[in-house]
Amino acid sequence: MAQEFIHAVRGTLALAHRELLSLFVTPLAYVVGSLFLLLQGWNFSLLLHVLNDPLAAPGPVMQFYFGGSFFIFWLPVIFLCASLAMRLLAEERHQGTLEALLTAPLSPVTVVLGKFLGVVVFYVALWSPTVVFYVLLRGANVEPDLGPIAAGYLGTFMVGCSFLALGLLMSAVAKSQLQAAISTSVACTILLLCGLLVDQVESPAVADALSQTSLLSMMQEMAQGIVDTRWIGLHVAIVVVSLVAAVLAIDPRRNLDRTIRAVLISVAVVHAAWFVGRHAVRQDWTAAQMYALSDRARDVLEGLEGPIDVRVVVPETIGAGRPNPLSQELREVLSRMTDASDALRVQFLDPDRDRQEAEQLVADFGLGGRDLADGVVLVRAGQGAEQRRAHRLPGDLVTYATGAEVQATGPRVQEFRGEEALLSAFLSVSKPLDVTVCATAGHGEPRFDNLEPFGGYAHLSDLIKDAGIQLRTANLDDADGLQGCTVVLVGGPSGPLPGPQVQALTRYADAGGKFLVLSGAVVRPGANGLASHGLEPLLRRFGIITRDRIVLDPEHPMPGATPMLAFTIDQGWSSHPAVRALVSRAVSFVFVRELDLTEAEDGSKAEALVVSAETAWAEADIAGIRAGVPPQLEGEADGRGPVVLAAAGTLGNARAVVIGSDQFALNAYLRDDVVYDHGRDLILNTLGWLTAEDTLLGIRPRERTAVKLVLLPEQLRRMVWVCLFGMPGFGIALALWVLWRRRT
Repeated sequence: MAQEFIHAVRGTLALAHRELLSLFVTPLAYVVGSLFLLLQGWNFSLLLHVLNDPLAAPGPVMQFYFGGSFFIFWLPVIFLCASLAMRLLAEERHQGTLEALLTAPLSPVTVVLGKFLGVVVFYVALWSPTVVFYVLLRGANVEPDLGPIAAGYLGTFMVGCSFLALGLLMSAVAKSQLQAAISTSVACTILLLCGLLVDQVESPAVADALSQTSLLSMMQEMAQGIVDTRWIGLHVAIVVVSLVAAVLAIDPRRNLDRTIRAVLISVAVVHAAWFVGRHAVRQDWTAAQMYALSDRARDVLEGLEGPIDVRVVVPETIGAGRPNPLSQELREVLSRMTDASDALRVQFLDPDRDRQEAEQLVADFGLGGRDLADGVVLVRAGQGAEQRRAHRLPGDLVTYATGAEVQATGPRVQEFRGEEALLSAFLSVSKPLDVTVCATAGHGEPRFDNLEPFGGYAHLSDLIKDAGIQLRTANLDDADGLQGCTVVLVGGPSGPLPGPQVQALTRYADAGGKFLVLSGAVVRPGANGLASHGLEPLLRRFGIITRDRIVLDPEHPMPGATPMLAFTIDQGWSSHPAVRALVSRAVSFVFVRELDLTEAEDGSKAEALVVSAETAWAEADIAGIRAGVPPQLEGEADGRGPVVLAAAGTLGNARAVVIGSDQFALNAYLRDDVVYDHGRDLILNTLGWLTAEDTLLGIRPRERTAVKLVLLPEQLRRMVWVCLFGMPGFGIALALWVLWRRRT
């Protein structure tokens, strides 16, 4: 048995070597190869021209190359595979050498495997020169992610193996090479276009089967760096079934037993592919792990109490028939979430196709037609009166790119925030939080029902309530006024709190209470210093000191705000759990009071959450600022940067967070449509840490890879010359060298 196996392997390798040599010395193979390389160079040069346009959207260049475009990717692959496979067995039959092969000490299995192995190696050799595209991009100071490129080549290899196996089968049953080429092209095209029928069939089972075998979807995922093991199982099944059928077609001793054996092998392989698809693993090959769930997210999903019904009512396409990027992002993250949790029941609904059902669902959640048009994720759990609901809008899930390029190429996701947004919705219906924020009032604090842009906290109120947190006014004059308060919010008092109220807050702290203090730089009329809020002794017990100086930063101004007094920072964040999700994120501060740190009463040390840039300083001349005198850093009275802008401290079980600005939380700055500023996230994350409901802390938004080509005309010209003439020229030069070697 072992001897027979070794003999079969040697015969297969010998036949593969013979087939490979015949391909390398056949003029037709070089013609096909040169045309293929010319076409690939032409396609890539077109991509370079398009992506180098000033209005072109940034994006991963190689993803466009492998991303499933019919004319750029699929047409050349079908043409190449049909041209290479048509001669494998049809030419042997036409020349009368097939019978000689089969009468030699070679079995039909050895013949088919040898032919297939030889043509696959030649296919890989033809694709190898396209690696120069990556070299060209690196030479143009573009650093594409290697993970999606490797995944794209893997997908190209699997597609080539399947198409070549189909071509080998067609060559085995065809009477001529032309018939084999046409049959291969038709079979590959049908296999490719089956994925487009998903939205056309009415049967959910058939639609699911088509979506699971869609080669278009496969290459789009591969080009993004997403590798799903079900695709490997699919292509292995196609290759094995095609090769088994080809063996049966050329077997001169074909009988009923051999036919039944071939059918059983094919059925077993198909079932194995189905099993792999049912237990598939989706891998993220991107360097930044853009699509993989974070460890914190997996912990949350494993602890969910279900069932949780998730309805994604999002259009599949947008203007001009372009795919909706929001739908693609949600499909990816929810597929990974359902794999990680048995509690989720996810269903996608296209409002353009199922309008009536979508309208009813949106109406049940109290939403309107605008939400139906833009898309919404509806989440609910429980039954009857115990049913709990939540929803997430596109603004909660993604941040879209802006600018002229978007007008030219359509919406593009710049940042995906859906992981945290969806998890918070799941938690709100699965494990409702019993958290209450009690806000102080009556000391000049902005009102939470005031909609004035620079006079109220209405947006702050909506932010807290949308997070599933109750908000009420703190009654500091009643002995039980803080009963049931999880956090006391002191938001921008313009004057000191009375002594009895400070004592009530002190007792609350001794009982393990939590504080969020927005201690802004309030300049009272006629005063030369900053207003006191009366909580200085209490905050000092936590190790946090509020200084009588105002922070200025001339180098990082906030757009549209008062210079120096309002600034935006994206550095200086600490690794503290309350803000670690904000690292490298931009937050604007307005009229900031300097904070300082010391040792807490219990010996612990307060921590800075964020500090200013070194260009900032703490200005002591408050009277000069009121008088309009240009401030300057001078003398020992001013404090040099970096300056502490926010701090956190603990005192036993009590916790306190102090932010040196209160005006950054006003309606004008805390709008949910201000996408460049993460002040809302700062408040939510600090509340999460204070309430110990920090399950979602640390889950950061995922930035999508975006590479902008900025090539000089001469650079672009050189790259185009290499693409159009370099690679085909290499194929022609190799053909001439082989011809010369054969003659000599």
